[in-house]
Amino acid sequence: MIKLLILDLDKTLLRDDGTISKEDKNAIQLCKEKGIKTSIISGRNEESMIDIVKELDLFKSVHIGVNGAILIDYKNGIKELVTIDNDVYSFLVKKFNEENRDFMPLNKDGYFYDKKGPLYEDVITWIKEESLKKGDLSTLKDCYRISVRFENEKDLEHLKSYLPKSMYGTVDRNVYDIRPTKVNKFTGLKELMKHYNVTKDEIATIGDQGSDIELLKNTKYSFAVKNASEDAKKAAKFLLNKTNNENAVSEMIKIILKA
Repeated sequence: MIKLLILDLDKTLLRDDGTISKEDKNAIQLCKEKGIKTSIISGRNEESMIDIVKELDLFKSVHIGVNGAILIDYKNGIKELVTIDNDVYSFLVKKFNEENRDFMPLNKDGYFYDKKGPLYEDVITWIKEESLKKGDLSTLKDCYRISVRFENEKDLEHLKSYLPKSMYGTVDRNVYDIRPTKVNKFTGLKELMKHYNVTKDEIATIGDQGSDIELLKNTKYSFAVKNASEDAKKAAKFLLNKTNNENAVSEMIKIILKA
């Protein structure tokens, strides 16, 4: 029996224009009426998720942010699960500055930048511009993630060449999101499982890309949207016929309710 529904946001629940379809909203509401708890799992932080949480009337639920680095309880506060070692962070920032790279770190205080480059322009497509913070990136502590731009595959391989073993990255367009190796979305889900007292066989998950792989691999009822990456499709137990623009979440919910 499925007791918990876990929803990825970008390119999964959210359509390409950033909205949620009426069909998907109604399906999520139906799950709630049937007693299935619903939580969001995302690479976003608590600030960039809150409007969506309110829209779906999930303010009382606990959610997973920054790809598993934090547990978000809007009523009782944020629980940090994993942060980047400060010495590792300092090393990476030094390298990025030497190579004049466009990068933005994230910690409990939000997203930081020192210049408005292409990465900044990308980030403000999904987070409010006024919430971004200008500052000295070298002095930040306890960051969850560093997003850094790269030019091409050769440049990406160069980035990977000096990435410490304690860190790994996932690619979205020309952005390499770097985080501690010991954190992923399933790391966060394990904490959420404790909170809700459920097992991984009582959870339905849905995703679309590399950051969802561990989540999809480690849950019994895992779904990949039609527009998912090939790696995500291989990790999922079920493949959907619809994309994020075609009510894929609603399709998944119909399947799990029949089951």
